[in-house]
Amino acid sequence: MTDNNLSFNELWSRKCRRIGMTLIPLIMISMFLPVLYLRIKYGVFPEWSVALSSWGTIAAAFATYYIVEPLSYYPILGLSGTYMAFTAGSISDIRMPASAVAQEAIGVPYGSKEGEVASTLGVAGSLFTTLVVVFLTAVFGTKLIALLPAALVAAIKTYTVPCVFAAVYVQLCKFEPKLSWLIVLTTILYFLLAKIYALFMVASVVLSVVAAWICYKKGLFRKEA
Repeated sequence: MTDNNLSFNELWSRKCRRIGMTLIPLIMISMFLPVLYLRIKYGVFPEWSVALSSWGTIAAAFATYYIVEPLSYYPILGLSGTYMAFTAGSISDIRMPASAVAQEAIGVPYGSKEGEVASTLGVAGSLFTTLVVVFLTAVFGTKLIALLPAALVAAIKTYTVPCVFAAVYVQLCKFEPKLSWLIVLTTILYFLLAKIYALFMVASVVLSVVAAWICYKKGLFRKEA
């Protein structure tokens, strides 16, 4: 068993960390290249006070996601899947479902070595598919949407993301069916009592984990040996 662990670490985990820790900073730097181009070419650049104020507004709205999403998604995505997903974006609506479906399709548990490999293939496949779809949408999307009824377009915009979340939730429920209701209950309670949207996601996750831990310690949902 030890040899297998070392082998997987050498052949997979260590290389993933080396590639990810090299490319992520380069990708972060590359995001500023358009701004630098505008500054160098045309002399266009906002005042630092305006730039920092804008950044502060965005950080206040999304700062909780910086912590919650990596912790929440890593058990499903795995190491390499996390690097790819957080680089490409669209994590909850595309990368997570692709990772979960890939692991379920071959019947491997989340967090296992097999699940790590399956997740990587699933996320990689979603990236390729996204590139193709985005290209076709950019070329033909406007004309296609113009042909659809307004009611259908409105329904797509309104219900697509909730449907994806619901499908993933139901898919994951089968692994811990006795605990699956806790996240629904704690989320509803927080929404009814607090109604602080900025903390909605982090509170829902934390409350669900704490409630599950308490129930487990109480022996209410302890698995059979």
